[in-house]
Amino acid sequence: MWCPTRPNWAFGDLAGAQCDLALVRLFSGDVDGAAEAIRPVLDLPASHQNNGIVVSAMRVRQARTCNPAQTAVVARDLRAEIEAFPAHQPALPRG
Repeated sequence: MWCPTRPNWAFGDLAGAQCDLALVRLFSGDVDGAAEAIRPVLDLPASHQNNGIVVSAMRVRQARTCNPAQTAVVARDLRAEIEAFPAHQPALPRG
């Protein structure tokens, strides 16, 4: 699904879509599907973790806390992974 070798790769758009898919799956009670959807976002290298992506991941984190399945092992693991995702990223890299 991720195609970083293509010259017009829109990693931010794809990450946003993956986060939206994770939200849809969470609200339908599919915690496993939500974890699968957001996995590529959480695995992005730091150079691709811009503010928009971080905000989208935090929305999934917030929705996860409202989900009745939040005590499931997958939900707890997902929470830990999203919490490890940087809470703030500068708009432009240093240097």
